[in-house]
Amino acid sequence: MIYDLVIVGAGPCGLSAAINSTLKKIIVFDKKSGAKKLSLTGRNRSNITNCIKKEEFIAHYGKTGNFLRDAFNVFFKDDLIKFLNTINIETKCEDNRVLLKNISSEKFADALIKEAHKKNIELRTNEAITDIHKHKGLFYVTSQKSRYKSKAVILACGGRSYPQTGSDGTCYKIAQSLDHTIIEPQPYEVPFCSKDAAGLQGISFKDVSLSLKIKKKRIEESGDIIFTHFGISGPAILRLSEYDFDEAKLSIRFVDIDKSRFIDDMMLFNGKVKNYIKKYMPERFINAYLDLDKKTRELSKSEINNILKKLYGFELTVKKCSFDRAFVTKGGVDTRKINPKTMESRITDNLYFCGEMMDIQGSIGGFNLQAAFSTGFLSASAINSRIKY
Repeated sequence: MIYDLVIVGAGPCGLSAAINSTLKKIIVFDKKSGAKKLSLTGRNRSNITNCIKKEEFIAHYGKTGNFLRDAFNVFFKDDLIKFLNTINIETKCEDNRVLLKNISSEKFADALIKEAHKKNIELRTNEAITDIHKHKGLFYVTSQKSRYKSKAVILACGGRSYPQTGSDGTCYKIAQSLDHTIIEPQPYEVPFCSKDAAGLQGISFKDVSLSLKIKKKRIEESGDIIFTHFGISGPAILRLSEYDFDEAKLSIRFVDIDKSRFIDDMMLFNGKVKNYIKKYMPERFINAYLDLDKKTRELSKSEINNILKKLYGFELTVKKCSFDRAFVTKGGVDTRKINPKTMESRITDNLYFCGEMMDIQGSIGGFNLQAAFSTGFLSASAINSRIKY
């Protein structure tokens, strides 16, 4: 049997391509259960896309943004929302983010797979592809279990982030065997690992001010954070992780009132230091870093300075965590060898790419999921017009 299309990867872009294909004989392979990474994204707060205008949207991909322009011209946020509505998934715009409204991420992944089944698409889960080569106009696709022939192939295998979900980077070798160059993959949208936050695991803070010092460069950010058993995470940390560094100093300001007012109010407080600081900080933080068993009026100047240092400039030495904790991969298949109008290889006819496998990466905020759905749709559209019966 010769398939019209083989899709390697049943994540958002692979399923987007499959669902939007008009071809008759389609088979989709996934190393795991299908859309595994999507099912873990954001849980009940999965951020699907963003409400901002297209030009600002494109700017969130940096140098790789222009490559996505054609894909967004044919399938953008309104198209994605409309498609989701057709499969009974509701969304809402909150702080410019488009979030799932009536369904969890796990149910969202299930809905996409169910839609693929409705279209009679053959889905082979837990079957990894080990080799693809082309001979006399056909692709020969080898899996752990069998060998398949196809007129066209879409590589939608993802990057190296969350390798436990199946996107472990093995598809890069397949792309290389088909003469494509790989830009070195790096963790992106990744928490920071640090040994300097002992005792704070599970404590979260809303809208704190952050300063990341990379050598002589200082980057300011603000937002929500959470301390973890390995270091620190949260939306603000993921945004800072977009900058390149091996090791950096992270300074956190927890308190937003002026320092002089904080000191004046503390000195007027007729009670223990702990009880005053409880107005601003969790007790676990106080016990770990500001355990002073005395009244505020008994504080020495050095003790006051230490309190200010911990609340206004709590410092951690941080490194980016590994791919095991990264949400996105930076790097991947070099887009210079991919036609942005079709997602087809410029080297091998009828070979297409979509999603995170390519060297495209957006900011946190739904940008990477939108790119996955858009490039999946575009690749399917291009193949639909190419393969005729």
